[in-house]
Amino acid sequence: MYIFLRFLLLSVGLFVANCGQVLAEQSDGLDLFNLGEMVYSTGSESCRTCHGADGRGTQRSQVNLREPETWKAFQIEAALRGSPNEVESEAVVKAVIALGAKGWNEQNFGRLKAHLSEALDDGEGVVSTPEPFDEDMVGLDGPNKKALSVRVMRMMRKAGLPRASAREIEDTLAAAAFTYIKQAFIQEEYIQEE
Repeated sequence: MYIFLRFLLLSVGLFVANCGQVLAEQSDGLDLFNLGEMVYSTGSESCRTCHGADGRGTQRSQVNLREPETWKAFQIEAALRGSPNEVESEAVVKAVIALGAKGWNEQNFGRLKAHLSEALDDGEGVVSTPEPFDEDMVGLDGPNKKALSVRVMRMMRKAGLPRASAREIEDTLAAAAFTYIKQAFIQEEYIQEE
C-alpha cells in the first residue's frame, strides 16, 4: 500500500512537473491570463457558472476563489504537510481543473483518505472525516473542452510553437485557468507569500 501511495504521489508530481515544463516552454508565446479568462468564462458549464463572475461563488457552489486558504486543495496540503504523502496545493488545483473533481477523486482521494484521516486526528481519538471534491466541478471535462483545445492549438501555431499533444493542451488550459484565478481573484498579500 505504501509503495502504491508513493507511486500515486509521484504520478501527481510528474503531472505537475509536466504542467510546469509545458508552461515554461510555451508561456513566452501564449497569454495565459487571457486564455485562462476564456477557460473560466466560456460556455454553460464554465468555472464562472459555479464560482461567479467575481469568484465569490454562487448558489451552485460556495467555494470562494478569493480565499484560497478555504479551498479543499489547501486543506489537503496542510493535512499532509510533513508526511511522506505531502502534496502542493497548486498541483492539486491544476489537477482538479484538468481532471474535474470526479476524475481527481477517482485517481487520488480513495488512496489518500486514510492518510488524510490520520492527519486530521486531533490526538484524542476524534478524527475529522476528509471529504472528496464536489463532483459537480467538471473542470476541463465540460462541453467546452474541444473548443478550448482548438483555441490553444491555434494560439500555439500563431506563436510558432510546435504542435502539442492532447495532454500538453490540457495542462496548458489548467495552468491558464489557475493563472487567471490567481491574478483576477486572489489578494496581493497571498500571492506575495508564495
